Amino acid sequence: MLGCRLRPDGSPSPALRRRVELAVRLYREGAAPVLLVSGGGLRPVSEAEAMRALAIAAGVPDPAIVVEPNSGNTAENAFNSATLLRRRGLRRIVLVSHRLHLPRARLLFRLAGLTIVGAAGVPARSPPAAIGAAAYEAAASPL
Repeated sequence: MLGCRLRPDGSPSPALRRRVELAVRLYREGAAPVLLVSGGGLRPVSEAEAMRALAIAAGVPDPAIVVEPNSGNTAENAFNSATLLRRRGLRRIVLVSHRLHLPRARLLFRLAGLTIVGAAGVPARSPPAAIGAAAYEAAASPL
């Protein structure tokens, strides 16, 4: 699952909490044997560490969580995550992020050599937020 910004005090944002809730639900349903949490940041904790803590609090065992805390953008998420997953013999993933972020994330994770077998997206919290996210994704698209 891909991270998103933390609050200034380092606590998870509502958007990050929704992503973790979705990923935990998929984990419980057996969609994936592990959760990979990916996202950097130099606040008190990385996005990945904040997601890890939320997943553990929701009942996911720590050994089932792979942490990638060094990426600063989606391309780094993809390539750093691919490296960690290949070390475990894994190449197939279910991608979890914001719904409007998934097309760009899918492309980058495919370029990193992973096979996307599913994707789950958290919807925007409001229509204005969706418009803002769509504009950001259009500007950030590598195509």
